[in-house]
Amino acid sequence: MLEKALELCNGCHTCYSVCPKQAIKMVSNDEGFLYPQIDEGLCVKCGLCEKKCPVLNPLGKENEQTSAYAIINNNEKIRLESSSGGVFTALSENVIKQGGIVFGAKFDSDFNVIHRFTDSIEGLADFRGSKYVQSTIGDSYKDCKKFLDERRQVLFSGTPCQIAGLKSFLGKNYDNLLCVDFICHGVPSYS
Repeated sequence: MLEKALELCNGCHTCYSVCPKQAIKMVSNDEGFLYPQIDEGLCVKCGLCEKKCPVLNPLGKENEQTSAYAIINNNEKIRLESSSGGVFTALSENVIKQGGIVFGAKFDSDFNVIHRFTDSIEGLADFRGSKYVQSTIGDSYKDCKKFLDERRQVLFSGTPCQIAGLKSFLGKNYDNLLCVDFICHGVPSYS
């Protein structure tokens, strides 16, 4: 079954995040996409990576009713610095003002796209705008769970695959979690 998961893998990092022995690393393939690589010497064959994989175990629909909204941020400066009308910033500012945490994609000092969190409105600037490549989740799912368990409000922004990965990693619903994804037709690699 693991071969099927690797064939369909979208690089969501769930297996990396749930491995109790840190036996999984995310490694670039020949095309530059991040995929899991298992260190068989560290692996204890617990099966948690397969059990939590959102490709092998798609999440059911939590709510059949859906709503759609057309929204823009009234702040023109924020709108011009943003994608999708600056809605992410408006939602994020509200979460931070409630003492919450916001996760998003940003560039690091080497111009790689990574997921990180902020609890400051000033920190949101790094998350604005589209990045157009696969981001590295790193320990963001683990950090998110820690904040959720502390009962802090959390906004997690990412691709639909990353949101599915987070929800699978968490394994339960949290009333203090707001997930924000966007329409995605696949991401190119760094290559």
